[in-house]
Amino acid sequence: MGVVAAIPENMQQKMRQYTWHKGCPVSLGDLVYLKMSYWGFDNKAHEGTMIVHKNFASDVLAIFQELYRQHFPIEKMQPIEEYQGDDHSSMVDNNTSAFNCRAMTDGSGKYSIHSYGAAIDVNPLINPYTDGDKIDPQEGTEYLDRTKPHKGKITMDSVAYQIFAKHGWMWGGAWSGKVKDYQHFSK
Repeated sequence: MGVVAAIPENMQQKMRQYTWHKGCPVSLGDLVYLKMSYWGFDNKAHEGTMIVHKNFASDVLAIFQELYRQHFPIEKMQPIEEYQGDDHSSMVDNNTSAFNCRAMTDGSGKYSIHSYGAAIDVNPLINPYTDGDKIDPQEGTEYLDRTKPHKGKITMDSVAYQIFAKHGWMWGGAWSGKVKDYQHFSK
């Protein structure tokens, strides 16, 4: 149901091309490649991959094993390199991913926690980011009403939130203030 491995050389090449560069706060050697089972939107088992910091690998495997056992639906799971590092394209495709060396979305120029391999975005189209004015991805606007049922939606009552919280991960949907990042879990 889950394997931790060194990042394959072909994926390292894609990372150097799209998501990892000199100046990133972690080295490629600090990151690992996870192969995990997940329960798809088609109600079938699938295998996905994700890149995270090696210090969080066993935690992430345990979380996704529990999500799988609970049949929490995940539409897709592949590294963002498969989208040429384009966060927006990955979100619109409802792809669950983790590592991406990039700036925070707040315009501060600081590295996002994703740059450290310590954050995961789950079903980002269904669970969009909003600051009250901006919605990301914009295509996820219809999912901002968190009272409506949607496959793969995360709320405080969802099994996804409960499992991540049990493992000590913080959820962006519980942030105080107007900024809500419903897709985002970080450690």
